[in-house]
Amino acid sequence: MAKEKKIGKFVYYLFAPHLDPGEQIIDIVHRHPFILVKDFLKIVFFGFLLPIFFWYLFPEIWFVFMIWLMVGVIAINKLIFNWYFDALLITNASLIDVKWNGPFDRTSIRLEYAMIEGTTYAVQGFWRTVFNFGSIQINRQGGTVGVELPDAINPAKVESLILSYQEEFMSNKSLKDVNTLKSLLGSMISQHADKLNEIEVDY
Repeated sequence: MAKEKKIGKFVYYLFAPHLDPGEQIIDIVHRHPFILVKDFLKIVFFGFLLPIFFWYLFPEIWFVFMIWLMVGVIAINKLIFNWYFDALLITNASLIDVKWNGPFDRTSIRLEYAMIEGTTYAVQGFWRTVFNFGSIQINRQGGTVGVELPDAINPAKVESLILSYQEEFMSNKSLKDVNTLKSLLGSMISQHADKLNEIEVDY
């Protein structure tokens, strides 16, 4: 099995609203940071460099440029938060596709390991090939798309991790089912034996 990441308590706290009681995060898959470069440069130019330049030219209205800079700070924080919280959580029970649209607008889609039918990934384009990122799609039973993460870091590795954790989950589930069946059969045999003993005593 693949080596598990160490997930800190703070990260658990951030993603806790999407987890069931007792559920543990095994791994977190993010989109590649490269996709942020274009928007990041825009914010740096329009949200920081321009107001600083105009501040230098017109220092008497510094408060206007201060507000302008604050808007830039908010924009860059929103960009980073949106990247971090748009993630795929691999837990000990399922896959959870988390979407963050703001501090008061978060959604998630859960896909149980038992419902996964197959996974596919695609790395298309020059930059995606160079930086090794692409889309990964996990299908549920019936062939419908269950979870999809675009621009995932190293999608081939992510696919391998998901299949590995799914195999372990299904193996543990089968073992639990066998043990449960053994316990049930043992209980039935014990009850049947007690009834035979009662019959023999009455006789």
